[in-house]
Amino acid sequence: MRVLRSASLAIFLLVLAGPVYAVQVGERAIPFQGVTLTGEKVDLADSIGKRAILLKFGSIYCSTCVSSLEDVAHIRKRFKASDLQIVGVNLDVYGISRVRRFYRGYANLITYPLIVDEKLAASRPYDIQSLPAHVVIDKEGVVRYVSTGATEEDLKILEDVVARVVRGEKGIGKFTRKPPLQVYFPINFTKTLQDSVYVVGKAKRGARVSLALNGGSRQAATVMRDLFYLRTPLSLGSNYIEVSVSDPLGGKVTQGVVLFREPKMGAGIESPFPVYRFHNEKNEALCRKCHEMNPPEQEGRGFAAATRFCLGCHKELTGMRVVHGPITVGGCAPCHLFSSRPNRYEVIAQGQDLCFKCHEEKRKDLVKSYLHGPMSAGLCTICHSPHGSSEKYQLRRYVGDLCVMCHEGMKSVSFKKDIHKPVNDGACTACHEPHSSDRNDNFLKKPGNELCLSCHTGVNRTSHTHPFGVPPKKERLIKLDKEGNLLCISCHEPHAGDEPKLLVKGGCSRCH
Repeated sequence: MRVLRSASLAIFLLVLAGPVYAVQVGERAIPFQGVTLTGEKVDLADSIGKRAILLKFGSIYCSTCVSSLEDVAHIRKRFKASDLQIVGVNLDVYGISRVRRFYRGYANLITYPLIVDEKLAASRPYDIQSLPAHVVIDKEGVVRYVSTGATEEDLKILEDVVARVVRGEKGIGKFTRKPPLQVYFPINFTKTLQDSVYVVGKAKRGARVSLALNGGSRQAATVMRDLFYLRTPLSLGSNYIEVSVSDPLGGKVTQGVVLFREPKMGAGIESPFPVYRFHNEKNEALCRKCHEMNPPEQEGRGFAAATRFCLGCHKELTGMRVVHGPITVGGCAPCHLFSSRPNRYEVIAQGQDLCFKCHEEKRKDLVKSYLHGPMSAGLCTICHSPHGSSEKYQLRRYVGDLCVMCHEGMKSVSFKKDIHKPVNDGACTACHEPHSSDRNDNFLKKPGNELCLSCHTGVNRTSHTHPFGVPPKKERLIKLDKEGNLLCISCHEPHAGDEPKLLVKGGCSRCH
């Protein structure tokens, strides 16, 4: 079976720093500077006008970019270094250390300078809108050829063009053709806060399209008319969404999208990519050819008609056990502004200010002394889904699973021999307030022993075999209350332990 190697990664670059002039075929090349993965400085101006140049633009997330490294290595061996300078440009602007580690495995193929285009300063002047891309510059410093893709035919033409440029031939134009697969949305090298997105593209009617996220399990859909759409979840950080379709000759054409998902709060996972929004006037223009993109007027027909319009695409919002009230009784308009431009359907207020328009009673949680992180940041949707969920209170996950998404240290308790029942049941809110507290004690619902005794009602000072609520006979490095008295957690772990009855490490011998 003949396998086509093709990946077109559309990159939304201009938003990062405004419009920049892009050099055209037949115009003089624009020099740029960069630093290689080994720390060496590269200045394209040193080669422009002195020898032919091949620029190879790619990404480690683009399988076709990686597979074509061998073909470029073949071109490198065919020509003398004095006749042809190859410069690799990597467009991954996040996880640079990972990029370095990745390319170490291809050190035998990459015998030319490879820079990381963190600021997109190298790719933007050449209007690189898809990957892999190649730019050929002649000995006079003039751009003679620009191409995208890496099918067998693409690479054969590229090698032929390089040979003609090295020989000094003229009259080489820009080669273009209609791709058999196009992914329109999401826009490549953009970022989102959403935990899932629709992938929309174009292929031959009746073709079977498959999608894989970060090389994992696949899902598939059949192309309707000439369009397809699939919904995929997203992981925090970089997401490589690879879409594949079989071509008429039995090969496979792939296209990938790199979409970055940032957390709604916290630091350490950020990206300089522009924000992706499908619902804006520019993106919707493509869909208006076949679809009505404007909801019906709310006056006269009510919110229900507008909501039915939205659910034509967003069916997943009502397919959950617990659906947010406004959707079922008032539609989408109580939260989304249908008239917003250029970004459509913006929320009518940001963060908790939107939630408080209905949940006014929750404002009281803000006046307490200590606020849970999401509450302090005003981001209710960290824990609660704004549309629907399979859990009560529209929690994004079951309580125990939800809490350990941030409190990762609690994951280790599942490996202990003895686990406290509320912890084992995932009932964190049985002991902890989820929003705020007036005490600085990890948001416990009750102070000290009072919390433990609210469940362990049969325990008191006279019946218990060990005294509590009194000072220890000897000074020990154990937990005590503010008055220096013994607490339940002086002897017992509150979450889990390896000793019987949740005794602290060392058991009784720790003190006795």
